[in-house]
Amino acid sequence: MVEVFGLRLDVEAARRARWLHWLSAHERARVERYVDPLHGARYLAAHAQLRWLLGERLGLAPETLAFERAAQGKPHLAGRPLRFNLTHCREFGMVALHPTLEVGVDIEWIEAQRDWLALARRFFTGGESAWLAGLAPEAQARAFCRLWTCKEAWMKADGRGLGAGLRSVEVGLGEGHAPELRGAPGWRGRELAPPPGFAGAVVWASAGGDEPEVRLTWLPPPP
Repeated sequence: MVEVFGLRLDVEAARRARWLHWLSAHERARVERYVDPLHGARYLAAHAQLRWLLGERLGLAPETLAFERAAQGKPHLAGRPLRFNLTHCREFGMVALHPTLEVGVDIEWIEAQRDWLALARRFFTGGESAWLAGLAPEAQARAFCRLWTCKEAWMKADGRGLGAGLRSVEVGLGEGHAPELRGAPGWRGRELAPPPGFAGAVVWASAGGDEPEVRLTWLPPPP
């Protein structure tokens, strides 16, 4: 099963203070470097809850978890096969988990007042841009973000991030929740149902055979 957990990042200061000791020195320094305190608070909440979730799964205290980075920067748990990926946007975050398969997850806020078609023509494939151009203008913002989250989730699962290139994979969106990832053999994905005003997707490495179930669960903040 590919599990995705939704997180709420806007929590009271007292709770964040209790979580702070879960973070590494590097993570605490990142919190302090944010110019906007709200962004720092949300980073703290996202990474603390990731540690708590992984610790619960492994039976370990959150502050004891050690992470390593692959050559291209994707974090992994040191000495553990459990695979994970974290994303956060505004007041929400998501964590994808699988026991052994690489996963990537993305959530994006749908900002209506932008020229989405111009952005698609700049960054997306011709086929994706043509599909977007065929939609009503009021539908283009959500459609663009649906495409983007699928691409971003794939790039995060693959581990190369933007180095993989937004045009490396062409996303086909049908009536269901399973996007077609053309040009990315061995990867599968699902669109998620985040809160209104957001788009989300998860991608994982396919092991062949039956595809795993995908389950999204929203968690209350840990104590």
